[in-house]
Amino acid sequence: MSAKATITGLGFCGMDYLCLVPHIPLDDKVEILQSAVQGGGPSVNAIAAAARLGAATAFIGCVGNDQRGRDIVAGLAAEGVDVSGMKTREDAESAAGFCWIEKQSGKRSIAWTRGTARPLSANEVAPELIRNSKLLHLDGHQTEAAIAAAKLAHQYGVVVSIDAGTLVPGIEQLLELADIIIASEKFARRYTGQSDMEAAAKKLFVAHCKFSAVTMGSAGSVGFDGRELFRCPAFKVNAVDTTGAGDVFHGAFAYEYIRGRTWLECLRFASAVAALKCTRFGGRAGIPDLKTTEEFLKQHE
Repeated sequence: MSAKATITGLGFCGMDYLCLVPHIPLDDKVEILQSAVQGGGPSVNAIAAAARLGAATAFIGCVGNDQRGRDIVAGLAAEGVDVSGMKTREDAESAAGFCWIEKQSGKRSIAWTRGTARPLSANEVAPELIRNSKLLHLDGHQTEAAIAAAKLAHQYGVVVSIDAGTLVPGIEQLLELADIIIASEKFARRYTGQSDMEAAAKKLFVAHCKFSAVTMGSAGSVGFDGRELFRCPAFKVNAVDTTGAGDVFHGAFAYEYIRGRTWLECLRFASAVAALKCTRFGGRAGIPDLKTTEEFLKQHE
């Protein structure tokens, strides 16, 4: 087990089956242009991104005792992620996502299953992984364990960030435990009832939150620190595949945050990593390393 898991993630993890197609079919057939199979999930992709950028990372989740589950864990280990917090369920099917990506626009449609693996319980969260971290990143899934992990994080003085993308039971409690809340535009609209994302970012600033933000895809992002609003435009790139861009944004933001950067620097860096990911096929395969990201930022000063 790593003694230096600077960023630890907890949440959904599955296997993604990706197909690049000329158009997304509806009651029709279409020939696949390119395909790939790789691990996926909001928090786990964020952790993979942070690992590729250079952070010491760990992930807490569960899989079934099937080939899919073994591949999920092996894929994380290959990225250098500490997988000692992973649990394997006997006679269970691991989670999966089936994604169709439209070649011209890079937009995608996803159908997914959580599988049959029993969710993590509160007592399955490894306290030492939380204690050894500077930041705990959650995605709202594995909610019972996530709440327990967030409470542990506060006991140890560990910052809690959350990717607010799905309205799950218990999300209100998780938001109240989070120091950094970054929501998708869709979540922000539904949860806050606001159509203006600056107003939504302010409304998401709850409890002891340090920073709240809303990501809006090609429209960029907006953040709020309790006093000041921050606006960060998206970088314009030729998008090949937007799968995982939001997940990667969170991992890059966490990485830059633990390096002591300002909120605006964190937003800009995360935007760059997400943009670069969109130029390549696959939610995880497209994640850039630190050198590539820094060169991209210099080119866009």
